Amino acid sequence: MFNIVICDDSEIDLLQMKGFIESCPEFDARTMQIKTFSSGVSYIEEMKENTDLLLTDMQMELMNGFETAREMRRINQTAVLCFCSSVVTPQAEHFEVMPYRYIIKNSDVERIKTTIRELIVEMKHRKEQKTIELVSDGVAFLVPVNDILYLEKQKHGTKVTLSVSSPLYKSYANISSREKLADLAEELKPEGFASPHSSYLVNIRKIFTISNESITMENEQIISISRGNKENFHHEFSKYFSKKYRRS
Repeated sequence: MFNIVICDDSEIDLLQMKGFIESCPEFDARTMQIKTFSSGVSYIEEMKENTDLLLTDMQMELMNGFETAREMRRINQTAVLCFCSSVVTPQAEHFEVMPYRYIIKNSDVERIKTTIRELIVEMKHRKEQKTIELVSDGVAFLVPVNDILYLEKQKHGTKVTLSVSSPLYKSYANISSREKLADLAEELKPEGFASPHSSYLVNIRKIFTISNESITMENEQIISISRGNKENFHHEFSKYFSKKYRRS
């Protein structure tokens, strides 16, 4: 079951957005459910972990849309996020929570419907995410690529660090794989991974903060950006989000 959440303190806007989703050709009531919340606080308390698609108004009392998304992202890195507003424009800090789209409420209805269709398609895609096989000490692991935080080159292979949200995390926070980092990079770079340093490959979706010289992953691990990789890494980071973040 896909969980779609709408968070808005305007009942009129909330019901209108719900209607747009229900009328979308990609919406299937048999496999998708819509939950609505009138505040970010009530949403975070109830179901931040079990969200596949979140559409949140940017201007809400107590907790605005960005703050709501930031709290959700602390434990949910895979949900598709869309900011909605009639007055707030995108700011640099909004990229921290990886929005996929931005809906202007008073824009053309057909454009809004097109964006909602794109959101649902992306939500489905993330549920069907790619996996890779890692072999460690004779044991094979089939790991969803979005469960990976980063990979680090080792003398005889690669250490793969998993996200705390991965089902494997409690037993295998790290997997020492015999595969070479360069070989894994060929498979993972098309999936949103990039190299800040010759010894690392990171999941761009799992970056918590980024500066010119380093990145901080969601587990608070700081990884430096080498001089030789700096230009290309920042380019890949920007390119990834330019694909994912469009206004409607």
